[in-house]
Amino acid sequence: MTKLFKLTLILCASGVISTQAPSYSEQWDKNITTKIDVDTFWKEVKDTRQLKYGEDIGWDKNMDYCSYFAENIALSKGEGYVMSKLIKYADKCMNTLNFMTEYVLEEGAN
Repeated sequence: MTKLFKLTLILCASGVISTQAPSYSEQWDKNITTKIDVDTFWKEVKDTRQLKYGEDIGWDKNMDYCSYFAENIALSKGEGYVMSKLIKYADKCMNTLNFMTEYVLEEGAN
């Protein structure tokens, strides 16, 4: 596994899914371009997070949903499997799910 790929997995697993560094973003776009590569990437993200934080079924379900959502949005926009776009959409999805969860929990406390 390349250093770049390992770094990407660590950043994604720790919740820092972001495309702030253009050089990393460009490298992802060159290396990961097929559905098989994308599925492997998402699986590695989940496996790495599980190793670091332990099993979290809720997070895994959210990640499955958001990776599916990100792929469908990118394909419907005609962007294909460009990892910088997929990660951006998955990050927005995860942030939205976290916001909704916090909102519902706060509503239940009142």
